[in-house]
Amino acid sequence: FARWADVRGDARRAGLVEGEVVALRLYTGPLYVLYNAVLRGFPADHVACLEGNRYETTLFVICSGVAKLSKATELPAGGLLYRGLGGMLLPESFWQSYAECQK
Repeated sequence: FARWADVRGDARRAGLVEGEVVALRLYTGPLYVLYNAVLRGFPADHVACLEGNRYETTLFVICSGVAKLSKATELPAGGLLYRGLGGMLLPESFWQSYAECQK
């Protein structure tokens, strides 16, 4: 784990504060299991381990850090983003277009 004084590159360009760096680092480790249990409400055994802890501040700081990084990071031209759904199926309404959502 890098010390805050050693953090360079995207984190500095994005203007991340120390708490955001720490929270993002925690999310990239084993704690992602608990944070995702809060956000998704499953699997049941992980939700039970939470004992009511919602990690609200930590999740807020993670979102803040991700938002800053997304503004400061350029995507390569023609790049694709793949996101796993963990076996979940999106509802049919996801695939339908709505006039109010279009310009």
